[in-house]
Amino acid sequence: MINPTHEIRNIYGYVRVSTPEQAKNGISIETQKKLIENFVKDKWNRKVTEIFVDEGVSGKVDIVERPGSRALTDVIDEWDIVVCTRLDRFSRSTSDLLNVIPILQETGISLYFCEQFGDMPIVYPRDEKRAGLRSKFDMNYMANQIMLMVLSAVAEIEHGTIKERFAEGKIDWAEKGYSIGGKTPYGFKKVEEYHGSKRRVRLEPVEDEQRVIRTIHRLADRNLGSHRIARQVRSLHANARNMSPTKVARILRRKEQGLHYDYAS
Repeated sequence: MINPTHEIRNIYGYVRVSTPEQAKNGISIETQKKLIENFVKDKWNRKVTEIFVDEGVSGKVDIVERPGSRALTDVIDEWDIVVCTRLDRFSRSTSDLLNVIPILQETGISLYFCEQFGDMPIVYPRDEKRAGLRSKFDMNYMANQIMLMVLSAVAEIEHGTIKERFAEGKIDWAEKGYSIGGKTPYGFKKVEEYHGSKRRVRLEPVEDEQRVIRTIHRLADRNLGSHRIARQVRSLHANARNMSPTKVARILRRKEQGLHYDYAS
């Protein structure tokens, strides 16, 4: 609960909807406003000071980058209250929430999601004097900590999922013979292509270097080490006089780029 020795200053509402969401789910701006106004009336018997609106703005856009939420963060001050209907109305980015919540705490703001958590504030002013048993039995404090832990876990999962999807996308393009960044792999040259407005870089085999790669793999299949392979490659191919054991090892370790050749031929 908010410390009774402090008087509530302003009560702000925040509503957001993207146009496709409104059409699909009916979570209109007016519906959210009414829910917030009713909650504030029932809990504090007051009117909402002002409601800030972001219409047609994705919740994945950072809070400080949206016109409505940025205007809200510009005016809020200590012992103000912010009410939103649900967590995803405030932000769909877990990392953004985790960045904003500590700022709200330090500023002295209480944040409610009235349709999701009722009259339990998820963010409320940080009390530096809270310690010992008092903090352990403060239900609001406990709920806040649980919320932060859940958000942190979700952020970690999201980060891992993004990395996995990114990696899967890179591997998919590599398997099709396209560059996924970095230096041009030995045995290929880069050729730009355009798929509509998107630019892609295709890896085109260079035949004389491909012959060197085929030799490297044939020697590796005979269980020769990289030093012996490098020596034999230098003696067999005039265009590979600078082939080093390190380069041989890199070619043999390839897992993504530069794999679409038939080294058995």
